[in-house]
Amino acid sequence: MCKVGDIIVVKNYISQGKVLNRHSFVVLNTEQGKIQGLDYDLVCNVMSSFHSEEQRKKKLAYPGNFEYSASDENIQNGHGKAGYIKAEQFYYFDTSKTDFYVLGSVTPELFNALIQFIQQLTDIEVIIDNLQ
Repeated sequence: MCKVGDIIVVKNYISQGKVLNRHSFVVLNTEQGKIQGLDYDLVCNVMSSFHSEEQRKKKLAYPGNFEYSASDENIQNGHGKAGYIKAEQFYYFDTSKTDFYVLGSVTPELFNALIQFIQQLTDIEVIIDNLQ
C-alpha cells in the first residue's frame, strides 16, 4: 500500500480520454470516499520531469504547475531530475483496480509546500476516468 507523500508509478491510467502508460504521481490522500457516486481510496497529482530549460519555462508558465528539484525526491537510485507537479489536477483512483507500485516519496518540506500551493489555486480539475 502507499501513504500520503509517496511517489507511485501507475502502469496504465486514463487522462482526458487517452490511455497512458507508466507515469509517476505524488499521493495526496489515501482515505476512502465517494465522488460523483464512485468509490475511491487514492487521490494524486501527476509528476513530470523537465527535459530542457526551454520546456521548464514553458511548463512553469502554467499557474497550476508546481516546480520541484531533484533533491526533493526520496528515491533509491533516483533519476536525479527536477520537474513539476500538475497541482491543479486531482486524479482519483481505486487501488483495487489500479496497477501501481511505490517508487519513493517526496520530502516532507516539498509535500507541505505543495499543499500550500494547492490551497492557493482557484480551479481544480477532478479526473475520475480511472474509477469507471
